[in-house]
Amino acid sequence: MNEDFLKSNAYVDVYELSRTKDTISGRVLLSDMPRLQDLILQSNKALQFTICGIVGKEGWPGATVTLSGDVPLVCNRCNQPMSFEMNREVVFRFAKSESEANQIPIEEDDDIEIVVGSTKMNLLEWLEEEALLSLPLVPMHLEQCIEPLHIRLGEDEENEKKNPFAQLKEMKNLRKAD
Repeated sequence: MNEDFLKSNAYVDVYELSRTKDTISGRVLLSDMPRLQDLILQSNKALQFTICGIVGKEGWPGATVTLSGDVPLVCNRCNQPMSFEMNREVVFRFAKSESEANQIPIEEDDDIEIVVGSTKMNLLEWLEEEALLSLPLVPMHLEQCIEPLHIRLGEDEENEKKNPFAQLKEMKNLRKAD
């Protein structure tokens, strides 16, 4: 494996990252994210990531995570490979404990995720969680598979135009002939 990819043993102190407003960036292989493997096509592709430490307007520790790249999926409509362009940016606020996180008021217009921080947060697991949350629930091509789908199923325009009640009438006539 190339040295510029994130390793599974990469950890960060999120409070120190926030305090120093440091930035961590790099690439993470999709194949290094085990929980993604059942949802994507096997690939040697990677996602780009950037994690920037921030201090919130009220002094709370946080970070902005950006995750982007091409993820190979299977379209649920036509069952063919498709490409999903991931572009996720999330702002995190770090709490020191679960009880502190539960006490932070959640505002409807606030796009900040509140998580319990750590002095030893696993970067790969954190990024994998964000990748999972970025995937569509039902992957589908937007338009290109709608037309070919009926062709792959063996339907043609003649069958579509044929009246189903006419087929019933033909069956009824066959029964009378017996």
